[in-house]
Amino acid sequence: MKGTKYFCFIFLMAFSLLANPGFSQSKVSIIPQPQQMVVLKDSFALHQAHVVLPKDRKALRVADFFIDAVKQQTGIDLNADKNSNTINFNYSKEIKESEGYEIEITPKKINITAKNDTGLLWAVQSVRQLIPVGPVIPANTCSNVYLPCLQIKDAPLYKWRANMLDVCRHYFPLDYIRKHIDMLSYYKINTFHWHLTDDQGWRIEIKKYPGLTKTGAWRKEANDAVYGGFYTQEQVKEIVEYARARNITIIPEIEMPGHCLAALASYPELSCRKIDFEVANYWGVINDVYCAGNEKTYQFIEDVLTEVMALFPSTYIHIGGDETPKYRWKQCPACQKKINDENLKDEAELQSYFIKRIEKFLHSKGRMLIGWDEILEGGASSDAIVEVWRGEEKAKEAIANKNKIIQTLYIDSPLSSLSLSKTFDFNPAVNDKSEFVLGAECPLWTENVTEFNADYMIYPRLQAFSEAVWNGKTNYHDFLSRMKYHYFLMDKMGILYGNEDKSMYDVSIQYLPVQKCWKLYEHHGNNKLSIHYDLNGNTPTNTSPAFSDSVIIEKPGKISVAAICEKSSSIPVLFKLEVSVATGLKPVFKTECHKNYNKGGIYGMTDGIAGTMKYGDGIWMGWWGDDLDMYVDLGSEKSISYFQINAMQQVQSWILLPSFVEFFISSDSINWQKLTTLSHTVSDQDLKPQIYCFSYQSPQAVKARYVRVMAKNYGKLPEWHNGAGGNSWVFCDEFVIR
Repeated sequence: MKGTKYFCFIFLMAFSLLANPGFSQSKVSIIPQPQQMVVLKDSFALHQAHVVLPKDRKALRVADFFIDAVKQQTGIDLNADKNSNTINFNYSKEIKESEGYEIEITPKKINITAKNDTGLLWAVQSVRQLIPVGPVIPANTCSNVYLPCLQIKDAPLYKWRANMLDVCRHYFPLDYIRKHIDMLSYYKINTFHWHLTDDQGWRIEIKKYPGLTKTGAWRKEANDAVYGGFYTQEQVKEIVEYARARNITIIPEIEMPGHCLAALASYPELSCRKIDFEVANYWGVINDVYCAGNEKTYQFIEDVLTEVMALFPSTYIHIGGDETPKYRWKQCPACQKKINDENLKDEAELQSYFIKRIEKFLHSKGRMLIGWDEILEGGASSDAIVEVWRGEEKAKEAIANKNKIIQTLYIDSPLSSLSLSKTFDFNPAVNDKSEFVLGAECPLWTENVTEFNADYMIYPRLQAFSEAVWNGKTNYHDFLSRMKYHYFLMDKMGILYGNEDKSMYDVSIQYLPVQKCWKLYEHHGNNKLSIHYDLNGNTPTNTSPAFSDSVIIEKPGKISVAAICEKSSSIPVLFKLEVSVATGLKPVFKTECHKNYNKGGIYGMTDGIAGTMKYGDGIWMGWWGDDLDMYVDLGSEKSISYFQINAMQQVQSWILLPSFVEFFISSDSINWQKLTTLSHTVSDQDLKPQIYCFSYQSPQAVKARYVRVMAKNYGKLPEWHNGAGGNSWVFCDEFVIR
């Protein structure tokens, strides 16, 4: 392995020249903190050292990795045999833990000792964190670098320390994947869970089924742009090897029996309805799933998994198993026949049959199944690994079934709700059942995350998570002190990391009725960003007008806003502003909206700001189980002829279009004349998020002082819905009168 280059994205930079320093325990900033560490007074001159190349092939690979990493960090060539100080790699049977290691640094040598090459590499990552971070020095210039003399004995608390990246909602290029793996390894995260298939995209090449990437890897966005991408099998092999060289096992996730619309768009015969589908360009739980009564479904999945297993040597294969609606199965003759033929009780047991059948296939290939905690529904094999995401009760349920579990901590949660301190305090333990807890994972779902803001969501929470699952008993204030080194490191790398309580950036807009204009606000938690806007709805660039804090918008139109850092930018936020007779009038609500969706001001439906495709954008107003009923006072009798209100449908979020909308006029706000009743033909099973415009053009102008609109709530959610029998939402926005 001599001479093999393991390029480490993290450290494509140089470091400072240092005088021979003194070191103390407080100046050592290793994360996760070792279990035992004693810092001594003397120092080791790295620039006067060479690596004694081990004879063992695996140990030699680790030594080469270390040599290359130090060369990238400092310019020092540790191949220089003339140097007197030595760095030695050793195996020892006295170290019992498979990932355990020991480091001894004296003024003349570094001894790195472990049970195997896994422990050796973790030791190397600790030594790398001892190298001081400083200003950039010229390329090919060796610096005088001193490391503290110390003794470390270390091993992890949990053997499963994982991160998951969802590349289906948003695709991440290979360069980002490599950089991400570098960072995971640097903080001793040993498992990368790669979420490769979902409703919004199929991201892995399967040669037997080319339609999966020809069709399933691409989706048409709301603006008709085509979005997507996938990884070829050769690229996957390269990434798997890249990760293996850094002590990381990649666990592929191939979703089933739900979250598979991208596959069904490619091969609709695998569905219960056998109709044409489109890859989803929206989020949520979708009713169309694999047909569990069709033998072709199982053959397809086995074929797919056979190719997947050839690419990923991991013992474990993740099959998802979460959020599988049973409605299509209830309506499907083939699924009902399968229930009868297999003597199953119901659709929940059909799901269990599905999962167990796939598990049996994986076992026949020497692999083990991992699934989200929904695989417990209908009964699960005790051999399956259960990844728990729905709380302690599901963890206890799995343990009661004798399943090993993986706990989760979702780092796509806003920083305001999952702060750095909460992440640091995370404890995967479940009562006294530690033998069932393999460890933990910090998933990053990417509905609202792209390459632009992923690092902001991940760091520094990843460092805190790594400390929690490796050590689990350190001091938070000491952790913050050690993080100073790592913040400086990430600054050098250009990583847009987050902080405890600030989002990356927020944009909002408010109508100012007195001034008859709008005020656009921004707040960002990273000083590397600048916020730009465009008054014509075009995507802002770094040459577009920039603003900080706020800016006045005087004319209606389409306002596009984006955060920009160097050549990278966020997904633009688009505001549509319009003026009508009602704009700026204070509405009177006959039914109160829900407190969580009250638009943040008294002008609600009349601020001239149209709601976006996100129901939580702060613009929409929502009524749960109730109707919208409101009116405005025009101040005097006016001649009017056009009436409009928009409503939203996002079925997976319990939001359905109103059954009908009615417009009224009055001269006294007591006696009302109904002008029209408007209905629609949109199916309540149309899962695609959409905004529907209810508008009425009067054949002749009418005169009125008061104008009222009523939107009738859909009612109780239908039987096929996940929330069947519960209240539905009606979401409306912007009452327009002309």
